[in-house]
Amino acid sequence: MSMGMTRNVVGMSVIVAGAATMITLAAGSAAAEPRDCVVNQWATGASAQCAGEGTYILEVDCFGLNLTYGPPFGPYNKSVTGFAGTPDQPSRDCMMPTTLGQIGIVTGARITQVPTRPGLPDNAWEYDPGRR
Repeated sequence: MSMGMTRNVVGMSVIVAGAATMITLAAGSAAAEPRDCVVNQWATGASAQCAGEGTYILEVDCFGLNLTYGPPFGPYNKSVTGFAGTPDQPSRDCMMPTTLGQIGIVTGARITQVPTRPGLPDNAWEYDPGRR
């Protein structure tokens, strides 16, 4: 076998091995993600549940009175971390007049892997099992 042909065979072997490794890694990470997610929404809040593994974020868009942060009347956002495959259903409610000064309705709810809206500021207390 000539030197040039040996280099080509070694080079192709490296490319094939690299591609096989990437496919294996991609398949492993996809299997470890939340799946079959369901969002339950009602007038003043929402909850979520996912199967599989890993974490997810329930984001709830609210509209109404909000004395915690931002303008006192208008849209505000809430979020909570959920853990897939557990019986717990993380939820957020737009109606928390005594603890957060919020009286609102839900205008949207979704499950994401990465936050898409700002949640409550750090100084606002609302229990999130993902923030320990």
